[in-house]
This record gives sequence, C-alpha cells and structure tokens, in this order.
Amino acid sequence: MKFYGLLFLLTYLIAFGCTAPEIDEVMLATQFQDAQQAINNAAELGAEPLVPDEFGRAVKLLNFARNSQENGDIPQSAEFAYQAELVAQIASAKARQHHAQQKVVAIREQIYQQTIKSLEHELEIERTRQAITEEQLARTMRSREAGQQQTDQLSSEIADLKIKLRQAELRVPLVNIESLVNIAAEIHPAIKETADYERVQAAIASIVNLIEQKVFHDVENATTDAQTLVNNLYQLAVQNQEAEAAAKTNAQISIAKTEVIIQRAQYFNASQHAPKQLQEASSHLQRAKQELDVNRYEQSQQSAQQAQQAADQAVAIAEVAEFTERAQEELDRQATEARQAVDALKQKLSAQAQTQVPQLEEQLYELANSAYVTANAALASKEYQSAIEKSAEGNDYLERAITNTHLATSVKSDLLKASRQIPKATVREQKNSVLIRINGNVFPYGSTQLQEEFFTTFNELARVLRIAKFKSYSVRIEAHTSAMGDTSVNRNISIGRADSVKKFLVDKGRMDPKRLTAVGLGETQPIVKEGANRAEQNRRIDIIIGTN
Repeated sequence: MKFYGLLFLLTYLIAFGCTAPEIDEVMLATQFQDAQQAINNAAELGAEPLVPDEFGRAVKLLNFARNSQENGDIPQSAEFAYQAELVAQIASAKARQHHAQQKVVAIREQIYQQTIKSLEHELEIERTRQAITEEQLARTMRSREAGQQQTDQLSSEIADLKIKLRQAELRVPLVNIESLVNIAAEIHPAIKETADYERVQAAIASIVNLIEQKVFHDVENATTDAQTLVNNLYQLAVQNQEAEAAAKTNAQISIAKTEVIIQRAQYFNASQHAPKQLQEASSHLQRAKQELDVNRYEQSQQSAQQAQQAADQAVAIAEVAEFTERAQEELDRQATEARQAVDALKQKLSAQAQTQVPQLEEQLYELANSAYVTANAALASKEYQSAIEKSAEGNDYLERAITNTHLATSVKSDLLKASRQIPKATVREQKNSVLIRINGNVFPYGSTQLQEEFFTTFNELARVLRIAKFKSYSVRIEAHTSAMGDTSVNRNISIGRADSVKKFLVDKGRMDPKRLTAVGLGETQPIVKEGANRAEQNRRIDIIIGTN
C-alpha cells in the first residue's frame, strides 16, 4: 500500500514540476522510538533466545531504517521502522505464549511429583506395618504360650494387611491417572465438558470399585485402559490449549498491527484527511479489544482485521493528501527562498556597481551579473531550485570579486606607501598600476651607463619589489629621452638605458628577470611640450608596477 501511495505521489509531483518533500523528522523520530521500545519489550520477555527469527528480523529492520535515514531516504526509513515495531510485537506475543506454556508444565510436574511422594510415603507406611506384624507373628510363633487363638488372629491381620498393601499398590497408578486428569483440566478447563473427560472419570470410578471389592485381577487391565484414555485426554487438552493460545496470539497480533497502522494514519493527519475511515478503524479496534478480554479470540481477530482494512484505507487517503499538501508547502518555500535569493543578489550587485569592484574584477563581476540574469529567468519560469543555485553561484562570484578588490586596494595602498620611501623618485597612483618616476641625470648625456649616485634609488626600488605581498606584480621599465638629437639615436639610447636598469635590478637587486619588461620609447611620449626645462623633465625612467 505504501509503495503505490508513494508511486502516485511521485507521479503527481513530477507532473507539477516539484520534488518530493522531506518527511517530518520529529514524526520519524517518534516512529524510531516506538520501534525501539517494542524491541526492548521483546528483549525483556526473553524473545531473543525463544523466538530468535522474529527478534533478529526486528533488529535488522530497525538497522535498515537507520541506514535509510542516513542515506536521506526518509520514507523508506519510516517504513522499515514501522515493520520493525510490528515484528517486535509479534516476537513479544510469542515469548509470552512460551512463558505461559512453561508455567503450566512446571505446575503439572510439581503436582505430579507431590502426588507420587505422597503415595510412596503411604506405601512405605503399609510396608512398615506389614513388617511389624510379621515380626509380631514370628515372636508369637516362637512363643507358644500365647496360644493358638492369638496366632490365628495375627494370621488374619497379616492377610488383611496384605490385601491393604495390594490395594495401596494398585492405588498408585490410579492416583497418577487422577493427577494427569487434573493437569489436563488445569491446562484447558473446557475439557471437563467433553465426552472423553466423562469416560475417563467413569473408568476411574470403576477401578476404585474393583479395588474396594478386591477384584485385583481385573484392576490392572482396567488401569491400563484408563491410562490410555487419560493420555488421550491430556493430549487433547494440550492441543486445545495450544489452539486457544494461538488464537489469542493471532488476535493480539492483529490488534497490534492495527494499532501501528492507526498510528501511521495519525502520522499522516488522517483525522483531517480521512476522518470517516479513521473513526471506523478505531471503533472496530475497540470492539476487538473487548472481545479479547472475554476470550472470544476468533471474533476479536475478525474485528481487528476489519479495523486494519479501515486503517489501511485511512493511510492510503491521508498519505496522498498529506504528501500533496507538504509538496505544495515545499514548493511555496522554494519559491520564497528563490525570490529572496534573486532579490538579495540584485541588491548586492547594485550596491557594488559604483565601487571599484566592476573595474578591478571586471570578469568576476560580469559572471555574477550573468548568474543573476539566469537566476531571474529561472525564477520567472518557476524553476526555483535552479534560481537558488544560480543566485548562490552569482553571490560566490561577487564575494570573490569584493574580496579580491579589497585585497588589491589594500596591497596597492601598501605599495604606494613603501614606494614613497624611494629616494629621488616621484610616486603616482594609476587605475591599474603604480607609477614610480625617476627624473634627472640618471645616465650621462648620450650614455647607457647608470650613474652611481642613483644606485641607492634602484636598490631601494628592488627591495620594495621583493616584499612578499608585491612579488606577484609585474614591472615595466620605460626609458624616455628628450627631443634633442636624432630620433632613431634617441630610440636606441632609451632601449639601452631600459636594459641597463633591468640588468641592475636583476644583478644588484636580486629580482626575478621574468617579472621585468624593459622598453625604450625614445622621445615619443613627452610629458612636457613647452618650457625651459622640458628636456630635463622628459628625460626620465618610468617604473610601472601592474596591480590588476
């Protein structure tokens, strides 16, 4: 029933474009607790050694339920827990039946042993009396002074004692028969109403009469026949008792199954979704318990089965309705979550639009924007999970862009601060770089040989660029000349000067040559076109440190 209910629900959910909801963890925990309690009750009754198959199956089912819960399969976990509870209750019922049988057998053996001891004691008393009488007779025979009359009297007493002893001997198996009859009646009281019980009583009465009449030769045959009758009576009582116990156990199992199914129906809010079926199941269950109390086991089982049918109908109706309701709630929750995620990403993008993030981390910012567009489209088409995932993806891109921007601006600020300590240099912040400009007679006129007075400047520059947090930055060395002289000569000189600075930074400043790019631009990029000192200002070395 559960399988078809879940199949119907999954078909419904797929048709409406949503996923199956998660079962309430609190309700699942309650089912686990009920199943564990049922197993504990069975263990207290000793079900593990008495009925190992049922008890072991209940434990395995509960383990399967826990494994399903860990794997995320909550409906399957609930089903296994429900089956574990049911099998544990069956194990408890069978254990109770076994204890009852053991108690009856123990009582029967105790009564039998007590009866045997009593008869043996009586027989021993009779034998003692016979020995005393025989001793007296022997003394009388040795002493003829008592006369023949006393001898005859003692002989008569001995004959009477022999008869009593024989009667006592014959009563021993009779008492055994009577004890077994009583045990049979104790096992199954209704046996007293049968013809077999009456035949056994008649046989016992006949044996008693034969013993009293001293017809000893017929007593043994009658006792053998009576023993056969009482053995049959005992077997009948045991069979009837077992059948009655089985009927009682079956009724109890049916009631227990029904109670579990009703609990399952209540788990799915059957009082709301299937009130008629739930009320019918409860009424039949109450009737089944009443009939069980008055030992009407077959009627009790029939009522329990009727209750189970009604409870199954309640579960079938309520399960579909409840899952449908929970599915809609989950869909609404996803829609709200998706809308909030998309709106949050939009607000976050808008908040960063006027910052340095779009400039410094253009690629990540564009990826975040693209993810927002995709998420918004998914929200419009009710693909809520996709909208949530795309929003999360866009938020991740944006967070990375923000972090990278903060890191870049922070490190760039440190670079500016450190660069301003370089002597004979002017430092300027640019969009994606830091410019360190060195003016003056860095090189003699027409030479590519670095002036010694600028060694300190370039050593300090190398030291700054070797700082760990600046090591990822590339360095561009631009050599510029004034417009004096031939243009091609100026270009060649600037190339040589740029190479000289690079060589110094590598050889003296211990810098990685892979970070350095040397470029000679000659007079092509003047910074001052008019003025008396324009030649001096245009003749410069620009160190451009890329920070993007």
